This record gives sequence, structure tokens and C-alpha cells, in this order.
Amino acid sequence: MLPQERLIARVREVAAGDARLDALMMYGSFTRGEGDAYSDVEFLLFFEDGAFDQIEPRAWIEQVAPVLLDYTNEHGIVDVIFEDLVRGEFHFHRVSEMPIAGSWRGVVTFPSLESVLLLDKSGRFAPFLAPLIGPPLERTTPQTLATVTRHFANGWLFGWNVLQRGEHARALELLNGVHRSLLHMARAVEGTTANWLTPSKSAEKDLSAGSYERFRACTAPLDRDALRRAYVESWRWGNELLRDIEGRYGIALSPVLLARIDQLTAGPGI
Repeated sequence: MLPQERLIARVREVAAGDARLDALMMYGSFTRGEGDAYSDVEFLLFFEDGAFDQIEPRAWIEQVAPVLLDYTNEHGIVDVIFEDLVRGEFHFHRVSEMPIAGSWRGVVTFPSLESVLLLDKSGRFAPFLAPLIGPPLERTTPQTLATVTRHFANGWLFGWNVLQRGEHARALELLNGVHRSLLHMARAVEGTTANWLTPSKSAEKDLSAGSYERFRACTAPLDRDALRRAYVESWRWGNELLRDIEGRYGIALSPVLLARIDQLTAGPGI
């Protein structure tokens, strides 16, 4: 048994014994049967409103296993590292916040209710999750692809301009956003959209060898010339993907915009 599986079982056990807790949900790779020795464990916990202020997150999680680090991140999620170096994410909510699941429609689906809903003592949470049970969402809708392609062009120009200013560290940071858009477009073209929300996940297996090599050419260390080459290659590959998307889905960017950016990447020293 993996350490993560022991932690999952222990979280369920602690939750079952806590009269203040009404529902426990798990999400992430273990709900899809993809969890391994390097995976995180992730939970949402719903406590009765009247008892919520009694809950001290670290103390509650320490009942599961010893914790070496904990903090509340910018999204209000309690991130922890357990003693065996497994990472965990815990969302602490009131029962009255259960309708939050409605905001996940169109963002995510789950393979089955049993895979995600570990406890539902009163039966109040299952109806909120039921509409989210089903096959993976269609990611190549016109609206989604219009956003992805525009995000690529905008993000690329942002990073290129920063690079020309001489802010190499910032250009490297912004290149990560360009990479995300490229991976989204490559997945749309190749029909490998299962890991859409985290497009770099399993890219080694999901993408064709050719696309993976094109992606490799779009990466760079913190070096001006390497960054310049990476941005140029990113635009060239992205332009090819844009043409494929236009041909397959009818989604296109302004020809004037594409031509103007082409001019930038055709300048001296490119």
C-alpha cells in the first residue's frame, strides 16, 4: 500500500469519528486511478456551521499523521507536508458552503460518486456532486479554443516585449505561460485533452514525439540568447498550431496581428 493510500484511509477514519464533520470529498489523481508514489492527497471537508469555528486545521490534520509543514495558501487551502514527505491539500468548509460544487460545472467532471465522496453522513452533499459525474468534458469548444489562441498571442507578445527590455528573469517566467498555451493548442490538435487543466501533466506520454520535440525547442535557461531562440521557436510552432486549429475548428486570429508578429521574429539576429 502506498503512503498516500494509508493517509486517505486515515483521513476517512478521522472524519468518520468526528461528529462535527458531515461530508468528506477527495479529488485528484487517486479518484481517477492514476495515483502513484509521487502524488498528492487532496480533500474537501464540510463541518456543521455551528461547530466550524471550533476547528483548528493543523490540529485536525495532525490526527491523521504527523505534519512537518502547514500553511494557508492564497486560495484559502491548507497545504501540508506529512512526515513521509507526502503533500496534502485540505479545504475546510461549512456545510452551508456545499453549493460551491455548482461553480465546478463546466470546469471538471468526476468518474463516479463513489470515487470522490468518501463520507456523506446526512446525504446533503451528494445532490450537489451528482451533476458533475460523467465523462471528461469537451475541451475543444469554439469558446475555449478562442480563449486559448488569444491567450497564446497576447502572452507571447508580453514576454517578447519584456525580453527586449532586458528583463530576462521576467521573460523566463512569462515563457511558462506561453508554454501552457502551446500545450493546450497541441492537445487540441492531437486530441489528447484528458489532462487539459494541467496541460504539462504526462506530456511525455500524451503528446506525439514530434510535438514533444517541438516543445523542447521552446524551452530555455536564464540566458538572453537562449530565451530569444525559445520565444522565436514558440511563435513558429504556435503559428503552425494556429493554422491547424483554424483548419479543424474554424477559430482564427487576425491575419494582420499574425503578420506583424511574424515581422518581429524575422528581424536581425533571429
